Amino acid sequence: MTLRKRLASLAVCTLAVSGAPAQRAASAPFYFAATTTLTAETANNTSAADSFAGSSNGNLAAGSVSKLPVRSLLYAGANTKILTAMMGWWGKKEHISIGYRSDDAAQIQRQVDDMVSRGFDGTTLAWYGSDEDELSNKAAKLLMKASERAGGFAFALRPNEGIIKWSKMGLSPTDTLIFHLKYAAKTYFPSSAYLRIDDRPVLMFFGFEKYDIDWERLRQAIGGDPIFVFRNPNGFNYPYSDGAFAWSMVADTAYIDRFFDRARHSGGKLAFGNAYKGFDDSAASWTEHRKTDQRCGQTWLSTMAYAAKYYNSSHQLPFLQVATWNDYEEGTEIETGIDNCLSITPQIDGGRLRWALSGAGSENTVDHYTVFLSKDGKRLMPLGDVESGTHTFDLPRQLPVGSWTLFVKAVGRPSIRNVLSAPIAYKVVQ
Repeated sequence: MTLRKRLASLAVCTLAVSGAPAQRAASAPFYFAATTTLTAETANNTSAADSFAGSSNGNLAAGSVSKLPVRSLLYAGANTKILTAMMGWWGKKEHISIGYRSDDAAQIQRQVDDMVSRGFDGTTLAWYGSDEDELSNKAAKLLMKASERAGGFAFALRPNEGIIKWSKMGLSPTDTLIFHLKYAAKTYFPSSAYLRIDDRPVLMFFGFEKYDIDWERLRQAIGGDPIFVFRNPNGFNYPYSDGAFAWSMVADTAYIDRFFDRARHSGGKLAFGNAYKGFDDSAASWTEHRKTDQRCGQTWLSTMAYAAKYYNSSHQLPFLQVATWNDYEEGTEIETGIDNCLSITPQIDGGRLRWALSGAGSENTVDHYTVFLSKDGKRLMPLGDVESGTHTFDLPRQLPVGSWTLFVKAVGRPSIRNVLSAPIAYKVVQ
């Protein structure tokens, strides 16, 4: 992305950082105008709880993440609908504490607002049935209202096999699903925000492969001619399927290739691709000690970009689902952002600011740099932006005599954490 420096109005004078006298050229005065603060540039700008301090399975502490549009990580000209996969079970005693509950209306609104601010088109919610005390059902009602308020943001239910495990009421698998999904059709399908394709509501089924379910009877019983989407490449093969969604956090592109190849030969069934930052289920009570390394943001960038192998502006991927928005136990959440393992060290070189990157990460996770000026180290004035790959910035030359402070901010690519340098002081002398 080409960025221009916001310095057109700044004339030239001489900076001296050593304290030695310097001659100034006559020029228009410089006006310091702080438009942001150090706190604003570093504070938690996500829907994650301020109290969340990070975890050993790869979840960052709540902080500042890039809000650049996620669509920029796809192929050029993509009109793909990009969704997140959301979990609504937080607050149940069998799950870890992450600082919020899924039945908190304000929290659900913050999550929708955060997703919208990052450029997501909607979300799907893991749904465990119609019981009034079921936390995911409470979350679904709040999500419906928040999505309607957002305008243009869609939500859909992702029924989980737990419906049959824990809410079967002595019924057969088919009749259990009929009972719960009739409720869903009455409660959620009429919403203006419910995800629909050709005016048909979408249901994404997770984990029902082992159950003997009469899917056509289920479709007829629900009403509204819902679209049925199933997990994994085999989901394209079922005669009652309208499509499939990818769901793999394994560092193996063979799965993604297999999914997109099946999609290509599915006769036009819907394809929901997948992207993710990594996987580590060590914080879950059901851990199987599986792990896919985040590679300092490279797993995120590569899985977002992978669809370009099969799709382009003339042959569009209909949907892509990021797994997940907030599964902290399996280390897949992007709510707190994605660590790029970088830090910035600035230095003054005459009238120029230079900086160096350190850490295990790569600069391809950085979108651009912003340079800030401050009088007190708290109130900041953006001086300008430079492209990733550039590590110098010509400082304004007619600053008044006195002590100043500079910061450099590496603005991450979408949903990657932003990194701010330590302050560096310099002095302008007569």
